[in-house]
Amino acid sequence: MAKKKISNLNEEFDFKLFTIIARKNAYWLFLLLTISSTFAFLYLRYTHPIYLSQATLKIGTVNTASAVLNIQNSQALDILGSNQFAGDIELLRSRVMISRVLDRMPLDVGYFAHGKVIDHEMYTKSPFSVEYELTDSSYFDRRFFIDFEGDSKFRLSYSTALSKQSGTFPVNTWITIPGLKFKITIKDYGQIKKQILATTNDEPYYIIFYNPETVIDQYYADATVTVMNQYAQTVRISFKDQNSQKASDFVNTMVDEFNRYDKERKSEGADKSLQFIDETVLGIDTQLRLSEYSVEAFKKEHLIIDPLQNAEDALAHINLLIDQRIEVQLQLAVLQRIEKNINSDENTESLLPLLSGTYIDGVIQGLITKIQALEDQKTTLKFLATEHNAAVISLEKDIAFQRSNLILSLNNAREALIQKIKSLDERMNEFEQIFLTLPAQEAELARLNRLYLVNEKFYQLLLEKKVEFAITKAGIITNNIVLEQGKPALNPLSPNRKLILAGSLLVGFILSFVIIFVKYLFYNEITSLDEINLYTNAALLGIIPKYKSEIPVSQLLVDKNPKSAISESFRSVRTNLQFISNESGPKVIAITSTISGEGKTFIAINLAGVIAFSEKKVVIIDLDMRKPKIHLGFNVENIRGMSTILIGKDTTDFCINKSSLANLDFITAGPIPPNPSELILSQRMNELLDYLKSKYDIIIIDTPPVGIVTDGVEIIQNADYPIYIIRAHYSKRMFMQNLNKLIEEYKIRNLAVVLNGVETSKFKYGYGYGYGYGYGYGYGYGYYDDEARKNLSFFEKFKNRFSRK
Repeated sequence: MAKKKISNLNEEFDFKLFTIIARKNAYWLFLLLTISSTFAFLYLRYTHPIYLSQATLKIGTVNTASAVLNIQNSQALDILGSNQFAGDIELLRSRVMISRVLDRMPLDVGYFAHGKVIDHEMYTKSPFSVEYELTDSSYFDRRFFIDFEGDSKFRLSYSTALSKQSGTFPVNTWITIPGLKFKITIKDYGQIKKQILATTNDEPYYIIFYNPETVIDQYYADATVTVMNQYAQTVRISFKDQNSQKASDFVNTMVDEFNRYDKERKSEGADKSLQFIDETVLGIDTQLRLSEYSVEAFKKEHLIIDPLQNAEDALAHINLLIDQRIEVQLQLAVLQRIEKNINSDENTESLLPLLSGTYIDGVIQGLITKIQALEDQKTTLKFLATEHNAAVISLEKDIAFQRSNLILSLNNAREALIQKIKSLDERMNEFEQIFLTLPAQEAELARLNRLYLVNEKFYQLLLEKKVEFAITKAGIITNNIVLEQGKPALNPLSPNRKLILAGSLLVGFILSFVIIFVKYLFYNEITSLDEINLYTNAALLGIIPKYKSEIPVSQLLVDKNPKSAISESFRSVRTNLQFISNESGPKVIAITSTISGEGKTFIAINLAGVIAFSEKKVVIIDLDMRKPKIHLGFNVENIRGMSTILIGKDTTDFCINKSSLANLDFITAGPIPPNPSELILSQRMNELLDYLKSKYDIIIIDTPPVGIVTDGVEIIQNADYPIYIIRAHYSKRMFMQNLNKLIEEYKIRNLAVVLNGVETSKFKYGYGYGYGYGYGYGYGYGYYDDEARKNLSFFEKFKNRFSRK
């Protein structure tokens, strides 16, 4: 079966290897999930909830210009309507509207209660109230802590820039401190006692006097007005606050205040008309009284009751002229009022109610309509551009030009009306000359009556107009419709408990994945039999656990504690050797590795010791003549050995050393020769092995590392049990190329692998198979060293628990 390609870094994603690494680092998932969940719980526990309340309003628009000036152009009406809707939106978003809303809400003083974790605002549910007169602005936004000592007094404490002030004061009494006068009234002492028992704070309550400007800025930032449907002219007013009831009250108050403002705005034209009528009535009333007094005084003085009947025709003409003069006089008064408003730069829309019911020259009406249209365009453009925009400047010039034309037209019309009045007066004077022929008393009475009638008719006309505008004002209602009232939210907008918890778990998963993926990217060591099996077809002979403490170089251990885990693991390897070859006769075991330090000498010595325990004669040969270690393992000198035997200097029997174990002998490497390769590959080496086979059952050869030199390849090829040593957390994955090379290029099909230095805490009891001819069959096991487990730290036990396979 083809195995994975080996490289220093993972150039292609290896899912199976990633799974192995993930399984070994599963403790990171549990650890990070625990940490992220803890942070989420703390965040939810110590964060103020924010509540959202929303109200939906449909804004109705009525264009007074279309009613007064009879505008029929639908496009013009659409422009005027859209401009008004845009203006209403900006009005709702403005600080002016926020200020009006806050003036109607009890937000000048904040009432707060200390909680076990976080404080909460009581808003309208405070068990006490505060009345105050504040003259020192430094008290704004400062906390005044209150502790009630019974239902008749309280202790107040607060901090100034220099020191902390405190004192005990009676309730329901005005208290004066520099810059502040206040009175506290208890509304529900039972609730106060509950709060005192519920909190561990010595000062269960505190109040804050809010700075109006600061409050406006805060609520202006938290309130939002969004257009839901521009064609239906519906908007949504939203507000977020830590108190759900306050958020609901705010949006409902804003809706109500906007309707009030809308009604005030619609009544503005009628109010100005009534003001004009009232001002005019005051003057006419005085003239009327004087005329009436003059007539009565003349009649009393001259004893006259009725005028003579012979002046009826003249009087009829004079009355007709009087009616004409009254109409002209009214038109003149309207023109003067319009001219006054134009000169004061008022909006032309406020002039429209003045034109109702009067005759005004069509030129003037056309100019007013044109100015109003230009002003609407300017208003619309200001939403899109600044005052310095060329289009805005051009519109302002056009408006100024049309206003000058309007003023000129008003002057001309006024002069025309004045001339008309003069003409009417001249004609009336002509008829008055008729009365000169009458008795002087009758003529004078007629003249006085005429003046009285003129003032009376004008006065009655003004009263009728006043009644009309008063009825109009009384009938004004808002066209806005509240589609949805704001309600106190039951669940907070933030923090979103489900989202925070789900997000914390997701963050834990992501961080765990990132850590595991980074380990995967830089992973380059062999740690388990699974990884060996992932990259090679070699038989898996067994595993050797890591010893619980440091040991001398290649020391014999199996005789020190025969029942330890490490001794059992060597017995497992000894047992598994029969699956490679079970033929009778002496056997040669060749042990090699990729580089020095992977433990081949240590395994050679202890495997030899375990085999010797089974009543078989064993000899160990140290063929790693460049870096010999067998003599160190048995603590003997290296003055003679394989090098002196192969050059014919010493005999084999003379170089054989006895160990402390029965049936276990060894031959050291001897002095380091200059040509170890030639000595190992010489005929004498074969003769030596034949001789040793005649004396021993098992010959174990410690060969040089094949990753450094190839001296021992021929020995490994001819061995009955070729064993390749890999050290966990030390050997690199690249070393598996040397192992596969021995199998594929050198045709060592029965090559078996022993994994050395495995953490004993990573397995309890398990079996693995290996058969060297491609079937992957063999047997081995290992278990915990109880003493080693006792020495593990808590983190190591935790880590091992979640990284076991």
